Amino acid sequence: MGVEAWGQLDPNIGLIVVEASTRKYPYVEAEALVWGGAGSPQYGLRDNEFTFEALVATVKVRDPRGISDARLGRFILGTGAVRAQHVDGGHLILRAPSKTHFEFFGGVPVDGNLDGRRYDWIAGGRVSQGLGKIGVLGGSYYNRYNAGQRSDEEVGVDFSLRPANWLDMAAKFSWEIVNPGLAEVLATVSSQTNNRKFRAEVFASKRNVTRFLQQTSLFTVLGDPGIFATGANLFWRAAPRLDLTVEGAGRQAEDQWGWSGYLRGLLRTDGEGKGSVLGELRRMQVATARWTGIRLASVILLFEDVHQNVGLMPEVEVIIPDDRNSVTGKAWPWGRLALRYRHQSGWSFAAAAEASANQVQRLDVRGLARVSFQRTWHGKQ
Repeated sequence: MGVEAWGQLDPNIGLIVVEASTRKYPYVEAEALVWGGAGSPQYGLRDNEFTFEALVATVKVRDPRGISDARLGRFILGTGAVRAQHVDGGHLILRAPSKTHFEFFGGVPVDGNLDGRRYDWIAGGRVSQGLGKIGVLGGSYYNRYNAGQRSDEEVGVDFSLRPANWLDMAAKFSWEIVNPGLAEVLATVSSQTNNRKFRAEVFASKRNVTRFLQQTSLFTVLGDPGIFATGANLFWRAAPRLDLTVEGAGRQAEDQWGWSGYLRGLLRTDGEGKGSVLGELRRMQVATARWTGIRLASVILLFEDVHQNVGLMPEVEVIIPDDRNSVTGKAWPWGRLALRYRHQSGWSFAAAAEASANQVQRLDVRGLARVSFQRTWHGKQ
């Protein structure tokens, strides 16, 4: 069983994660993820108001023979090439001896406004076929209705192949039917040496703007403009504890072509990789997104014995835009300092402070805390 609790200040929001399974009944699992907020105007809450909502609350039952899986409740479903969905409903997987898998899902799309959901529903599925030991080929589809009207419909194809132990290929393609057009295309081809010292990858992607998801870190928030990108990266294990990665890509945005690239190094400070130092230099030059950034991060093991350990995790990013003026500022820094404590009993505590400045805010300070508990109980056999 595992329990985690996250809390953040300004805005006052929190997250609770609960997972449970048993050795006596290993084919039954339960999971819940609950969000809560208080006094946050951006969530429609006054100073003395608070609310809780389950983001995920599911029970999963697996057939002991591995023939089927069933999931009921509220969950985020990502299957095949079509768009991931947040659903109140069910998801069933059936596996045939021929390595053919059938997936079916249906229910009500999750919406922050619970009024009028009686006419909202979603249904779809996926069929995949195993190709021996070299890969999988699949096709997926879903149809979604809002207020009794068809609002979204999508079909997709995906595959992954490993024709040799040094070569991997994967791709997915999805098409929107209601508003006909390309939703997303992703393709990668990668190869590595037998000793895994070198790995090279070529990739291409084209995505609808609605597919972009907000992420943490200034690099990921500001570093993914455009709907088309193609490029390559190379990984090199330069030493037993040192990894180097370089990437370059061409990107299209606002009917213009540009480029992006980065050079990243990761040095592990011990043989087990418990401590590390990361450095990254990144350049973005696409349409109006033109900047140079540097990132430094580290995991420092302050104390460790057989029962517990304490780690310190500082991280700093600085972005220097090409267009610098008194309004937007000459540099946009972001930093986080986290402290983590773990005990063999299963308890873990972490706290972090984060501060940043960008083109619209001179200073933004936030605090985050996390408490988690993971435990295995050994009952009677």
